Formats: sequence, C-alpha cells, structure tokens
Amino acid sequence: MEIGRLWRFNIAAAALVGISAIVHIAAADTRAPSGPITIAEVTAGAGAGSSRLANVTDLLRHDVEAELSAINWAKLGIRRRYTISASLVRLESTTTGAKSLLASCTVSVAVRDSAQGTILAIVEGRARAEDMPAAAAAAERDALAGAARGAITAVPEAIKRSQ
Repeated sequence: MEIGRLWRFNIAAAALVGISAIVHIAAADTRAPSGPITIAEVTAGAGAGSSRLANVTDLLRHDVEAELSAINWAKLGIRRRYTISASLVRLESTTTGAKSLLASCTVSVAVRDSAQGTILAIVEGRARAEDMPAAAAAAERDALAGAARGAITAVPEAIKRSQ
C-alpha cells in the first residue's frame, strides 16, 4: 500500500514538473521577437511626453511591437538580426478652434546591426490627429499610433538600402 502511494506521488510530481516546463517555454515564446527585429529600448525625450497620456512609453512600445509583428519578414527576404531603439521625439496638442484640437507626434527609430552594433539607419514617423477638445487624449493616442506606424513601416526599406 505504501509503495502505491509513493508511486502516485512520483507520477504527480513528474506531471507538475512537465506542466511547469511547458508553461515556462510558452511564456518565453511570447517574449521572443517575431522576425529579425529585437526592440532594445523605447524612450520619450524630455518634454516630448503628453500630460494626457501618462504611460506614453508603454503605449509606444505596444504600437512598435504591433507594427513589427504585422510585417511579413520572410516575404521581404530579411534574415539577419537587427535591433531597434524607438524614441518619442514630440507629442503635443493645440486647440485650433472652439470645437477642434490638433495632436501631432514624431517618433524616431534607430536601426542597428545586432552582430556589430553599428547604426544602419534612423527613420522618422510623423502623424497628426484632429478631434474635439474633450477628446484630446484620444487624438494624442491616434497621433502616437500613426507616428509609430510611419516609423516602423520605413524600417524594412532602410534595412534593404543598408545591405
């Protein structure tokens, strides 16, 4: 009877170890970069951040990751590894009338060769969004997303030109 319990305990322990290994591997896979690009850093320059978007660097990182994952790297034939650094250069909004607000944003992305660390290109994305003054945060969010999209969509061409 005692041997049967010990055997069941060992089976249960082995199952838990196996499950934890699978969970660990799955978690590691979600953090792995998709495609040949790794994000080294995402920053916001002094004075570039918006008072309406408190977590602007997190939002920028999310936008950069989303845009990178939307690119079909295999189709582009880019196989070497690259590292990018994204920076919010400017995000501001101004009232353009009693019922209108204009948000504008500039995002800069530096592309480096991962093996050598050399800067291959610096690309910039700019966007504007217009909305009602009551929706200033939404306008700034849209401008940020548009600028990130503009910068990241220029990355594959910048890499191809540097090859």
